[in-house]
Amino acid sequence: MDRNYMESELKKITSDLAKLVHEGNYLRGNAVIMKRVCGNPRCRCAVEGKKHISLYVCKKQDSKTSMTYVPVRLEDDVQKKIANYHKIKNLLERVSDLNYGQLKLNKEQKDV
Repeated sequence: MDRNYMESELKKITSDLAKLVHEGNYLRGNAVIMKRVCGNPRCRCAVEGKKHISLYVCKKQDSKTSMTYVPVRLEDDVQKKIANYHKIKNLLERVSDLNYGQLKLNKEQKDV
């Protein structure tokens, strides 16, 4: 791989990463859509069998999985924050790959 290409790619990725992290607009977890029965005996879910659809954020911490209900008015915002977290995670992986490639280049040059 070309060293100049790696350096310019690394600068671009770290710049994008810094912008996302600086905004602080991210949330670790996954969006999960659940179909549930509410428990009200007169509700359509009990009478007609049509379950309520709701969004939850699923997060694993300390070997425990927790799910947090997301109100309808916050669904779009929460999904954007989760998407930003996954972008950050992917950018970090790309930075790591580029640094690993740089390490291999440096090792090959010293071996020659």
